[in-house]
Parts: sequence; C-alpha cells; structure tokens
Amino acid sequence: MAIKKRRSFGDFMDEYFEDFEREFERRRESMLDVPSWDEKTCAMRPLSDLKVTATEVVMTVDLPLTVESSVQVKPLDERTLEISAEMKRKIKFKELGITHRKGEFHKLHCHKQVPVPVQMDKMHVSIKKGLLEIHIPRKRKR
Repeated sequence: MAIKKRRSFGDFMDEYFEDFEREFERRRESMLDVPSWDEKTCAMRPLSDLKVTATEVVMTVDLPLTVESSVQVKPLDERTLEISAEMKRKIKFKELGITHRKGEFHKLHCHKQVPVPVQMDKMHVSIKKGLLEIHIPRKRKR
C-alpha cells in the first residue's frame, strides 16, 4: 500500500504564486502585442470585460459614440466573436492626447475569445446607452 505524501502549506502557496506569475506574464504579453487601434481600417478596439459563471458567459463591451443600429456581433467559430460598430463622429489622435501620429477613427472593431465551450447559437445580445451585453450559455458536460 503506497503512502500518499501530504503537501505542506508552503508548497501549496509556492505553486499558487507560480501559476499566478505565469498567467500574469501571459496576459501582459498579449496586451502589449496589440495596440488599441488599427490605422489601416480606421478602427479602435473597445474596452471589454468577460465574466464566466457556472451557467453562462457574460461579455460586456463599451461602445461609446456608436450608432446602435450599426452594432454587429458575429460568431467566427465556436470560441470567437467579432464585434463591430460605426461611430457617430470621427475621433482623431489629437483628441486622445496623441500628438506624434495623424489619423482618425470612424468605427469600433474587435475579436473576443471565449475561454470555455459555449452554445453560440443561443447567444443573446442587448445594447443600451452604448453598453453592449452578450450572454452565451455554456455547454453542459456529459
């Protein structure tokens, strides 16, 4: 009969902080790689938040100054959403406090990854006062 060695509290904390550091580095690198805008398509990337619950995934996307009828949410595959919207007016770099670049933006556009398996065909989208909320039910494990 094999005796299972119990882990000490210190081992548990070391493992926890190592996992935390790996995740922090992964997210930091992904944020540094992608700018907040795309000058070629004249699009800005909107701010967003993702919340995963036991039954659904809730994605909130801030779409300021957009024409609500132009908002489009399309599933690209089983884990990726494409969100785009036309803006009411053009935003220039100068308005953002960036003086070393020239250009303007007239739409918001982004691709968002969903970290868990979901049912894209049952997605519910609502927008109110420039705040887009997407509810996607999670797939049940069998």
